[in-house]
Amino acid sequence: MTRSLVLCADDFGLADGINRAIVELIDLGRLSATSCMTTMTAWTEDAAAALVARHDRAALGLHFNLTEGDNALPLGKLMQQSLLGQLDTDRVQQAFNQQLDRFEALVGLPPDFVDGHQHIQMFPGIRNIVLQTLQQRYQRQRPWIRVSNPAIGGHDAGFKALVLRLMGLGFERQRRQHAVAGNRSFAGMYSLQPDAGFERLLQHWLQTLPEGALIMCHPGHTDGQSGLARARQQEYDWLAGDAFGAALQQSQRSLTVMPALD
Repeated sequence: MTRSLVLCADDFGLADGINRAIVELIDLGRLSATSCMTTMTAWTEDAAAALVARHDRAALGLHFNLTEGDNALPLGKLMQQSLLGQLDTDRVQQAFNQQLDRFEALVGLPPDFVDGHQHIQMFPGIRNIVLQTLQQRYQRQRPWIRVSNPAIGGHDAGFKALVLRLMGLGFERQRRQHAVAGNRSFAGMYSLQPDAGFERLLQHWLQTLPEGALIMCHPGHTDGQSGLARARQQEYDWLAGDAFGAALQQSQRSLTVMPALD
């Protein structure tokens, strides 16, 4: 018997090359979800329409963003404000409402799920606003939320994973208090560098994660020379190739649009 898995590409809307890569991978049956940055320049009517046409094959989520684009805060500063209780909560609330509005305006439906660029949905102060808004705004068709609880080991970003787990302390308690469902198992964190061995990491996750797990990824067509740009292209190339199809078969995995939730 096969075990289900959600493979979610983050950052749709960040750039045209990322959009194109994600749509191609959905068509190939190599992705089952994507989360959208609705304040970025590549979030357009045509881009959203391409996703809507594929909604039967891929869940569509909001990638809540405060650290990229106009009026962005550097991640370190946002983390500091979050931990010290210095957030401009009105600004966060306005940004979240605006991004939900932009998603719904072009998709015509609420998001299936919500996550955060650089996992900001897990941060103290921000998560209160996100969870309360989801509870109040969506009475019938409430999106589930990504629980970013990466393993500390098994990849090359152990310190990053530890920091995220610390930032997320108390998240699960608050999530349940607000009656917002979340995924049970999560993976996909690594350094996002081309020498990190994405192929090896993904094969490990395919073999070891439980039924209904969620894996994030960051594929894209890029012509940049930064480590992240090259890693995006490498992710796309491997996900689109025969080796990934064989890995899915060997691990007895099938992609689905909904992770195991609690």
